[in-house]
Amino acid sequence: MAEKETEKPQNARKDALYVGVWVFLMLGVLTFGEYLVGVIAPPWGNILLLVAAFKAFWVIKDYMHVGRAFGLDEEESH
Repeated sequence: MAEKETEKPQNARKDALYVGVWVFLMLGVLTFGEYLVGVIAPPWGNILLLVAAFKAFWVIKDYMHVGRAFGLDEEESH
């Protein structure tokens, strides 16, 4: 019984780390893409704003943990 209780937080941490690394890589690729678009085609500013809004959403959701402030995070049970 005690083994199952210790496995659960470790799996949650692994999952959170996996998601964090995936989001980090995605943000890096999008930032590089934004740079290329800004250098090659500056008039496409609206597309850059859309990508920046998409990146801001992921930063707020996964790195700032806004869901925890409103009790939306189901993983935690105190």
